[in-house]
Amino acid sequence: MTKKATSHGKTRGTKIPAEQMDLPVTFDPTGGLVTLRQFMAPQHGPVLSLTSLSPEKRAELTVKRIEAQPTFEVAMVGGGVVDKARAIEEVKAQTDIGRVLTEIEQRLIQNLLEEATHN
Repeated sequence: MTKKATSHGKTRGTKIPAEQMDLPVTFDPTGGLVTLRQFMAPQHGPVLSLTSLSPEKRAELTVKRIEAQPTFEVAMVGGGVVDKARAIEEVKAQTDIGRVLTEIEQRLIQNLLEEATHN
């Protein structure tokens, strides 16, 4: 039995948190954002692999994911508490903190995509 997202944003039989379903995970070939829900849909079209994204596109994807979340806050050693507004600024400027946030999101996305394709 294939495990898919339900219409209420819940996932059955996966470890994917429901709140991740409507966050972008990559781009389509035309540059449009693709959410995890769209990626998991049986009829989803081609998408760009994370490894093919330029550093600028990775940063853009990270900003879009942060913007789409109702709240965002992370505590970083050496960076203090980073709230949503600061996170967006740091990622856009591709500072050291911004690059770390981008790397964290890329790893999270990779894990989500692996979970989605194995269910």
